[in-house]
Amino acid sequence: MNLLILGGTRFLGRHLAQLALEAGHQVTLLHRGRSNALLFPQAEHLIADRDQPSALAAALHSVDTSWDAAIDTSAYFPRQVRQVAELLGDRVGQYQLVSSISVYAGFDTLATDENAPRVALNEADATTITGATYGGLKALCEDATFEGFGERCLVARPGLLVGPHDPTGRFTWWAERFARADADAEADAGADADADADDAEVLAPGDPLGPVQCIDARDAAAWLLHQADACTGGACNLTGPELPLTMGEFLATAQRTLAPASRLCWVDEAFLLQQGVAPWSELPVWLPAASSGMHRIDISRALATGLQCRPLAQTFADTAAWAARQGDQPTLPPATPPRPPVGLSREREAALRAAWLAR
Repeated sequence: MNLLILGGTRFLGRHLAQLALEAGHQVTLLHRGRSNALLFPQAEHLIADRDQPSALAAALHSVDTSWDAAIDTSAYFPRQVRQVAELLGDRVGQYQLVSSISVYAGFDTLATDENAPRVALNEADATTITGATYGGLKALCEDATFEGFGERCLVARPGLLVGPHDPTGRFTWWAERFARADADAEADAGADADADADDAEVLAPGDPLGPVQCIDARDAAAWLLHQADACTGGACNLTGPELPLTMGEFLATAQRTLAPASRLCWVDEAFLLQQGVAPWSELPVWLPAASSGMHRIDISRALATGLQCRPLAQTFADTAAWAARQGDQPTLPPATPPRPPVGLSREREAALRAAWLAR
């Protein structure tokens, strides 16, 4: 296939480009040239900021070609989708929009499917991306996709994307936390442990039977490429794993994979909330029972169209290895504004464990 990827140098787009090139596809990357610009020299690079319409038009008009599919990983405003639809026209066979499960108005059902109500947002009221506007803006992007490309489009709604090169740090925090637990467990064995901060004991939040969903970005990328080949249309939830996963199984997998000698300290949800612990950010991935519907997304359509998820243990191992390599790299100025930190600090986690055990 001849593919156009809008983005293509960060996280999901990076995995898309790598898999496509490894499969022998012809790849054009359209990006700003700010993040990992030297990646994939075998691909054609079009450098343009899509928020500058004239630069975007010049970049796309600079090549005299058409594409079997365009996969858009970087559209956050509906005007961006409309501009691409106008510029590409019949030059593209299928257009894929990477949207989000955040488009859903709520997660009160047992399993949210693609027909669930979406967030309604007035486009004129949303000029910046915030936690309050992100889902509504993505829903408007979806509307612009269907208006601009009709039956030639696929809207993918990923849940929590995880794995190597994740810029959010959510899943990576757990991989690094268990790697630290493994180091401390070894220190325990050698009588070198720091008694004030026993990192070999990992705080495990809430109900071990609570649901968890996430998908390795490499598996999401493979599914997107398969849909480009199959010309799949419509909307589709895109998360994993293939079988239901609990928080207990999630942490036990990390423990077995990265820190077999570590210990889990399960702490009650009510206690954590009373202590002001922020779900999802201070304790990534974890959601209280009242919000756990976000981890119960119906993925039957994705599975029916070929989604395959690698073992969670492999994602933990690969993410830990990537994170360790990152720690060995020199610190460079960020290509994008820095994100808020995720995860409990070592001291905060130790204090919470101590308070829980002393209650």
